[in-house]
Amino acid sequence: MNRLFSLSSAAALLTLGFGFIVSPGTFAASPEIVKIGFAAPLTGSSAADGKEMENAVRLAIDDANRRAPQLHGRPVKFEIDAQDDQSDPRIATQIAQRFADTGVAGVVGHFNTSCSIAASKTYASANLAEISPSSTGASYTQQGYPTTFRVVGQDAIAGETLGRYLLDSLGAKRIAIIDDRTDFGQGLADRVEATLLKHNGKIVAREYVTNKTIDFSAVLTRIRGTQPDVIVFGGFDAQAAQLARRMRSLGVKATLVGEGFNNNIFVDLARGDGEGTITIQPGLPADKLPASDFASRYETRFKTRLQGFQGPYAYDAATVLLNAVLAAGSAEPAKVLAAVKATKLKGVTGPVAFDARGDLANSPYSVYRLNGKRWDGIKILNAAQ
Repeated sequence: MNRLFSLSSAAALLTLGFGFIVSPGTFAASPEIVKIGFAAPLTGSSAADGKEMENAVRLAIDDANRRAPQLHGRPVKFEIDAQDDQSDPRIATQIAQRFADTGVAGVVGHFNTSCSIAASKTYASANLAEISPSSTGASYTQQGYPTTFRVVGQDAIAGETLGRYLLDSLGAKRIAIIDDRTDFGQGLADRVEATLLKHNGKIVAREYVTNKTIDFSAVLTRIRGTQPDVIVFGGFDAQAAQLARRMRSLGVKATLVGEGFNNNIFVDLARGDGEGTITIQPGLPADKLPASDFASRYETRFKTRLQGFQGPYAYDAATVLLNAVLAAGSAEPAKVLAAVKATKLKGVTGPVAFDARGDLANSPYSVYRLNGKRWDGIKILNAAQ
């Protein structure tokens, strides 16, 4: 009998289960693969935000895998299942069903409030924890689903905090408000308006556009006649930048104010016309985060700089899920969900714990002003309760 025949025979005996004995430790146990779902726009106008969030989730997974995690003594390897929802609620719903069918342990996403809301019913039916790093619309967690969470502040609080800032710190006398009719934009604008009215602020105009509007001439022409000193815009970076450019070309001499403009997209598209724009962001400035090395670690790993605020929050959202899998001792969604609810985490953005609705229990806000191509942090606010 030659050696080749001996090895082949042994392999056959092992395959057929004929009692071939393998000593302990002959083969290393292969790790169990646990997938974390991720959904955000990876194409389109918000692709830079989505990619930054995806990178941050990958960094969190790298960090977790480096610690050689185990479930019941068996090695486990975390992986990301990244999907492009294109900022489209219909596609977000399809992705949610995919995640439910393929058996991810939980989901980091979505970027847009409208997408998070659209997908939330499917996640609830599957007992999948949905943790958004950026969906600030109040209605997202007010639906009553036990599976909705976020690691940023929400617009009901952000709008009130921004409204008080306009009156108490900025000294605004004549305020115009525009929103894009999305869950995020309208929710923020409505709460700012309610806060201003409550504290006797003067609203000189209330206008509406859509999230597809590219020409703001008609709206701004109407607003110009009211002589506002501040224009509040409830909407996203790209439109806010175009609004800033049109304000300057029409001679509307007001300060543009909103939430979530702290991104290079705004700077690039405004091309100098956004000077003096003010934005409020949930959380602390990057240089004041508890994990001060996050930005440098991100840059080292992905060879690009952080552009927005979403990266650290996506990292924390992923870390919540990764820790929940290990705390539950299982990747079963219902068990992971229970562990997410009990989260008490010292994240890179600060303490992470959830209230009964899945909102962050405590969230400060930071105010930035655009100075040339740089956003300067000018104030940290405690959330208005």
